[in-house]
Amino acid sequence: MMDLPGVHRFGAVGKAPMLLLHSSQSNSGQWRALIQQVQADYDILAIDLLGYGKAPAVQDIEPEAFRFADELPRVLEAVKAADWRQPITLVGHSYGGALALKLALEQPVPVRQLVVYEPVAFHVLTANEPARQEIEVIAAQMYQADETAATRGFVDYWNQPGFFDALPERMRQGMTLQAKKVTMDFAALMGEPHKLADYRNVQVPVLLLQGQYTQESARCVAHHLLQVLPDVQTQTIQAGHMGPITHANDVNQAIIGFLEHQLVS
Repeated sequence: MMDLPGVHRFGAVGKAPMLLLHSSQSNSGQWRALIQQVQADYDILAIDLLGYGKAPAVQDIEPEAFRFADELPRVLEAVKAADWRQPITLVGHSYGGALALKLALEQPVPVRQLVVYEPVAFHVLTANEPARQEIEVIAAQMYQADETAATRGFVDYWNQPGFFDALPERMRQGMTLQAKKVTMDFAALMGEPHKLADYRNVQVPVLLLQGQYTQESARCVAHHLLQVLPDVQTQTIQAGHMGPITHANDVNQAIIGFLEHQLVS
């Protein structure tokens, strides 16, 4: 994987394959604790999505034109390079969770099971829903010229007011540099052509994890998906939207419990 910057491989080659997809304003390192707990039983790819971590930036695409179709080729290239011969366990959070949903639906590679923590598939929300209107305000703020203010609004929305300003200066600067990609992520999440009803065709077991203290936009997306996914379980974690980072142990135990149950069922 050395020829694919931002693609990190862990675990045991030949074991069951697992693909980890992170949230916006993050990188594959958010899954470090989960990797440590499951690497004896899985062959793991943790991928820095475009514009994050060690991945390349997006080139020659206007932010509003970016789509999942632009994000996926590099992910699929990494999977192909891994030469996996078994169906994949997909794990995704937020933006990465919505991307994982698309993979599970379209199956460009065979998927065995799917775990998502608050997949922000905003395209399943209708235009007149308050939750859609709420997140459109946050998305619109990303287009303002002041990237620090845009990043502050985004980070505080998913955490709490004042969260961004309380971070170390180095972290604030790094996040601000990623503001353009966050704008692209929103464009992909809202511009995805799949409709809510399409997710009835996800033919793999799904664990949809939710945070007790999340935002209404993420809560409504989860509610809609739970109505249509044909083989889905849900569990609520005593955390917010950033639970895989802030409450990694609780989230990881839920993930591992689901995977172990699927293994014996």
